[in-house]
Amino acid sequence: VSGTNKGDALKGPITWEAGTFYVDYKTHLMHLRGGVKISEGDISIAADEAQASNPDSKDSQWVFIGKVHVRSESQGDLQGDRATVEIVQGELASAVLTGSPAQFEQTRSKSDRLVKGHATTIDYEVAAGTVQLTGDAWLSDAQNDNEMRDTSITYNIRNRSLASGGNVPAGGRVHLKIQPKADPATTPNPNPVHHDAGQGKP
Repeated sequence: VSGTNKGDALKGPITWEAGTFYVDYKTHLMHLRGGVKISEGDISIAADEAQASNPDSKDSQWVFIGKVHVRSESQGDLQGDRATVEIVQGELASAVLTGSPAQFEQTRSKSDRLVKGHATTIDYEVAAGTVQLTGDAWLSDAQNDNEMRDTSITYNIRNRSLASGGNVPAGGRVHLKIQPKADPATTPNPNPVHHDAGQGKP
């Protein structure tokens, strides 16, 4: 079963699919079950089930439950137990995920560089292209082995920049670990060349 909600002509319509659905026209609620998925362009949200309010309107709210997976632009993936998704003027505007914890990762296709993180709540703002990790937030750059911990971290998935939330409690600190890179001149050669004295030149 599938459907369409027309959005901006440049971005394309929002489409949805599910195994089964039920619409209550009195309450303007739609219940979907069985591999639920909505998508707009290269952004998609999937879960076990969902409930949508005013699904035929340009402004609607969707609640996804169970194995929530958000595929964002620029190779970004978010996962959680529950997500609240806002559609504004026919466009996906935001997705707020919660979990134990909710998780985020981004693979950069050109360099295979992995950025990953987790937090109690992750707020993905589509227009800004940002994910805000809140509540015991942690973000790591796997390639450089750098880590950041804070109450809140905002990461821009388009320009790959990050900032602390700035809401550090009194006496608290932002924790950042930067792993120094090894100096090639002082790094032992893993495959040294061994010379046998008995086989030298005469």
